[in-house]
Amino acid sequence: MQRLDDPFLAPTPPRQRGLLAVGDGHAIAWQDSGSPDALPMVVAHGGPGGSMLQGITRFADARSWRIVQFDQRGCGASTPAGELSANTLQHTIADMERLREHLGITRWVVSGGSWGSTVALAYAQQHPERCLGLFVMGTWLARERDFQWWFHGVRTLFPELWEQFAAAVPEAERNDLRGAYCSRILGTDARLAAEFATRLYLYEEGFMHFGAPLQPSDPVRGPAYGRIFAHYAQHHFFLQENQLVRDAQRIAHLPLMQVCGRYDACTTPDNAYDLAQALPHSRLKIVAGAGHYPTEPAMAAMLPGAIAEFAAWVRASQP
Repeated sequence: MQRLDDPFLAPTPPRQRGLLAVGDGHAIAWQDSGSPDALPMVVAHGGPGGSMLQGITRFADARSWRIVQFDQRGCGASTPAGELSANTLQHTIADMERLREHLGITRWVVSGGSWGSTVALAYAQQHPERCLGLFVMGTWLARERDFQWWFHGVRTLFPELWEQFAAAVPEAERNDLRGAYCSRILGTDARLAAEFATRLYLYEEGFMHFGAPLQPSDPVRGPAYGRIFAHYAQHHFFLQENQLVRDAQRIAHLPLMQVCGRYDACTTPDNAYDLAQALPHSRLKIVAGAGHYPTEPAMAAMLPGAIAEFAAWVRASQP
């Protein structure tokens, strides 16, 4: 029985799931939920290094949406776990196309939060003809200034957390914490790599929550998550500087709704705002009293309504 104060929709179990071979020795795990005849939406997970979440289906009405999720290369239940070879943003975009074709979907809505928003935007800009629209949360544009905020600027709001993060490397290297962490995580010393990957994971977990979490983050996730994150960070997340804003006009004809928390310390609201400035017909919702996570109260209270509004917009935009 659902509680009266529960803001979410009923959970939607997967109708089908599988493991899709995508080449280079990789296979991606996927699942398909909701109504097979409804609007199809593919959801890219966060990270890099995260995994698909069953709970994401509680934001979207199963009668209105067909929700496809997948684990990116090396992530979650995809195989081989943690593999970095042939693992780039461009490979992820190609994998999404293989999955779309595998499921027999002609066009779909592309969605994602945090790093998932980056994936969604990059996919849509490469394959606009395959998109019905975009719904993204916690937009992250992966620009140099966004890297600088993540590795250094967070000290503005979380000085004690940042000092602990920075203190793990010699003072001479602290002006480039991204380089210092990536070199250790991707180095040959397995013990050191696991230690620094876990430090990176716990650092991010420390500033992503607007409200204090009910339980501490699980450091067991750290080594796998941090390894993939560092691989992407070392390669500038496989994007050119400001690419997602520069190429925004490729998706200007598509419905685009962005939702972000006013106090999101991970994917700061200037990301969504700057993209909205490049796409004046898009819709931007900055949620007061909200941070990064869609499950926190202020964001959870408005997301189902925003997704329903977006569904109506997509339907109305079809010929």
